[in-house]
Amino acid sequence: MRIGTRLIVLGMATVMLTATASEMTVAQFLQAAKKAESLGPAAILSSDVRALRTETQRVRDLYIADITKQKKAGGAQHSCPPADNRPKMTGDELRDYLTSLSPAAQKQPFRVAVYNLMKKKYPCKKG
Repeated sequence: MRIGTRLIVLGMATVMLTATASEMTVAQFLQAAKKAESLGPAAILSSDVRALRTETQRVRDLYIADITKQKKAGGAQHSCPPADNRPKMTGDELRDYLTSLSPAAQKQPFRVAVYNLMKKKYPCKKG
């Protein structure tokens, strides 16, 4: 295994081991989103929508905190979002990415998948 691949695997393992036991998986997130979509306008009152919003905001806050901490430390960053640390992403963009994941990858925590998307969307420039 190449060094870069080892670092990615190690990083993913660290992220997964430090996750809370109650984290929503990608599959759970997609299932709740599908259920909410089927409710139409009534989805606004749905507990599924509240859970999706809560989880999305929690992961966004964690991501921003992690990136801010990495910038302050001056070391390598996971990803390099715009300077204001407020990365932009549409719901469609997130859903498209999550649904493109294999069934095995959909078992991972939602947070890990979002971090992977951010790394893909906002890669750090080499050198």
